[in-house]
This record gives sequence, C-alpha cells and structure tokens, in this order.
Amino acid sequence: MESVTAVVLTIGAAALLSALLTAGVLLVVADRLLRRRLESSAGLAGDVVAAKVRSAVEDAVDEALPRLRSQVSGGVKDGAAEVLPKVRREVEAGVTDAAEELLPKLRNQVSEGFSEALASAVTGGVLGRAGEELVRKGGNVLDVLLGSRDNDRD
Repeated sequence: MESVTAVVLTIGAAALLSALLTAGVLLVVADRLLRRRLESSAGLAGDVVAAKVRSAVEDAVDEALPRLRSQVSGGVKDGAAEVLPKVRREVEAGVTDAAEELLPKLRNQVSEGFSEALASAVTGGVLGRAGEELVRKGGNVLDVLLGSRDNDRD
C-alpha cells in the first residue's frame, strides 16, 4: 500500500503542480489582456481628454476674441484721442515758427524787388524790364515759400 500511496501522492502532486502552472499561465494571460485593454482605454481616454481640452480652448478663444478686439479698438481710439491734439499743437507750432522765420525774408525780397523796379523805371528803364524783374523776384519768393522747382522734380 505504500506504493499505492506514493503513486497517489505523486499523481496528486503532479495534478497540483499542473493546476498551479495553469493558474500561473492564466494570470500571465489575464495580466497581458488587462494591460492591452488599459493601454487602449488610456489611448481612447487621452483622445477624449484631448478633444475636450481642444473644444474648451476653442470656446474660450471664441468668447474672448470679441472682447479682445473691442479692448484693442478702444485702446487705439483712446490713444488717438490722446495723441492727435498733441500732434496738432506741434504741427501748428512748427508752421508758426516757419512763418515767423520766412516772413521777414519775404518782406525784404519784396521790398528789394519793388525798390529795384522803381529805380529801374525812374532811371529810364523800360517798364517791361521792371515787370520781368518783378516776376523773377516773385518766382524767387515762391521758391523760398514752396521749395525750389528743382527739389519738386526730385
């Protein structure tokens, strides 16, 4: 009987070992299946999260863009309202300064032109020459005021 007991114990041990190996294989297979499912679920979850984030960002941009445009437009208008009076004052001051500088020269040239014309007429010059001289002096005055004709061509 001892040999029968030994055989039964051996068979039992082999069956137990076989069951343990089967359980181990099933655990490995189950682990791999679970990992694959988790990886695919993580990928899907990542895609879902990315889609939700993208949608939230697009909604936020759509909501914020009109306000941003309004604020930028308002800022430009405010800046223009602030800067334009300063620019006008500076241009006005520049024109006034230029006029104050050029008017004495203009008066001198006109006076010289009239003096030369009168002197020429009194000393027996022809009135035509006096007219030409006035035209020449008037052209010089216009050149001073408006810039020379050569500069306009450039």
